Amino acid sequence: MSAATRPPVVVVGAGLVGRGWAVVFARAGHEVRLVDTDPAVLTRVPAELAVMWAQVEDRPLPETVTTTTDLAAAVADAVHVQECVLEDPALKARVLGAVDAAAPAGAVIASSTSALVPSSFTAELPGRHRVLVAHPFNPPHLHTAVELVPAPWTDPAAVTATRALLEQAGMDPIELTHEVDGFVANRLQSALIHEAFRLLAEGVVGPGDLDRAVRGALAPRWLTLGVVGTIDLNAPGGLADYVQRYEAMYQRLAERQSDTVDWRAALDAGLLERVEAQLPRADLEARRAWRDAGLAALARFREEDARRRPWPPTDDGEALSTS
Repeated sequence: MSAATRPPVVVVGAGLVGRGWAVVFARAGHEVRLVDTDPAVLTRVPAELAVMWAQVEDRPLPETVTTTTDLAAAVADAVHVQECVLEDPALKARVLGAVDAAAPAGAVIASSTSALVPSSFTAELPGRHRVLVAHPFNPPHLHTAVELVPAPWTDPAAVTATRALLEQAGMDPIELTHEVDGFVANRLQSALIHEAFRLLAEGVVGPGDLDRAVRGALAPRWLTLGVVGTIDLNAPGGLADYVQRYEAMYQRLAERQSDTVDWRAALDAGLLERVEAQLPRADLEARRAWRDAGLAALARFREEDARRRPWPPTDDGEALSTS
């Protein structure tokens, strides 16, 4: 039997996100205990994990990844518990309450929620000071980004410990100073998707060409540099020069973009049929598998790129305020 080199991590919920987290922590050498209340779900986990593991590793899946329905026993000596249950505040509060009662005092408890701020389901927990959101991107084992979102009462030490654990596991944490609806990535994504629906609804561009604009013009440089890093290189004098040259244009666009768009009306006006003609529903699983293979290759590229990066992609941990 393979021996884990790092202390136990527990993942609660054996759905897609939970299985992805199990792969992340197993790759980092942790003993991983995957908990689910449904024994039938757990019977499928080994085969599903094997597929996901093979996307990122050539070696066999460690035998230190185990499954159980016994939550209290699983978390009894854990250093980190990653909750991955449904997006229901009441359910999360119940599950985290059980974890809080059984886990060691020093264990950090993190929720994988993508839509709920932590204060909405942790307020009544006795150990709420050690709970935060650690929001991964789906599927977690093929993305390095994870958003760390504290509640107003989260101990900063819990955030620090989670960041260290995830960085050691090869993840690239995005640390928020305080909770905000949508966190960071979804707020950025919201702006782009909303403008995409506007352009499609107004007939400015078709869905295929809109995606080409993202794939060909925006995604490559954003992948390499992000937003701030990109604009810093896109004017001769750097960031200040970029603001001087282009702020007026973007402010003008922002005034127009402040109007909302009816997404459903765009679908009903023919967008859905146009998209499904290019992307048939019958091909959904095949396209998802193709995407995951591409993400796996991209993850390997990003690991190499991080080793070659000529400057440290770090932050001073403080948010800018203009208020």
